[in-house]
Amino acid sequence: MEPEITVEEYIKIREDISSFLEERVKTNISSFDKLPTNKHKQIVLKNAEIVLKKSKLIEPTISKDLFTLTEFGISEFKSLEHRIKDLEGLKRKIISDSKDYEGSFSKAAEHLRDGVRYTIVLPDDMYVLKTDEYLHKIEDMGYTIEEFKNCWGKPLYQGFNVIIKCPNTDDCFELQFHTPFGYQIKEGSTRDLYQVVRDDDISPEVIELKKKANKLRRIFQGSVPIPNGAKEYDYSSDKKLNMGGLK
Repeated sequence: MEPEITVEEYIKIREDISSFLEERVKTNISSFDKLPTNKHKQIVLKNAEIVLKKSKLIEPTISKDLFTLTEFGISEFKSLEHRIKDLEGLKRKIISDSKDYEGSFSKAAEHLRDGVRYTIVLPDDMYVLKTDEYLHKIEDMGYTIEEFKNCWGKPLYQGFNVIIKCPNTDDCFELQFHTPFGYQIKEGSTRDLYQVVRDDDISPEVIELKKKANKLRRIFQGSVPIPNGAKEYDYSSDKKLNMGGLK
């Protein structure tokens, strides 16, 4: 059951979030700026530049291959202008992920797998079948499905999130599958909420605001209809779905 909220509470949370983000723009202090020494900054910057350079090298081939999947009136790639994570985003990601690698920025950069990322939108009634079809086609091109994450029915994100390895290399990219309404919710209704949640400020006031932002995220994401068969679906390289494979 999704959390309940009054109109007054919703308006207040939105106002607080807007004020918080406006203040962030004014102060313009990032997690990179907060690093304790110039040496730390140099390490993060160097690794971010390496990832960005590699992303720019592999992106054209990946895009050329993926765009062959596009079917007029069925599938559409979105947010293509953001398919390469920019330098600021890479720095923020490396700093954030370093917590999982005992504080090592280099290891975080080495394991970063979404320097290149794509979003494809599919209609609800073809969502699972087309996802399955496209992933098999991608593997037929020589790519490998490294990780398939099914987030349907979970509280803060609705969609399939796939990590794919390029042929003959260890380079990876991310491919997200959304429904039209799910994409609208992600980009239009919850983008600013996510910006608050990912902020590295751990003061009591901001932690409380993050809780409220996540409450709104759960409400919005809970409004996204789950396509037939999506919640149960798991990709298998050895098995292709057909209409009889959906229940």
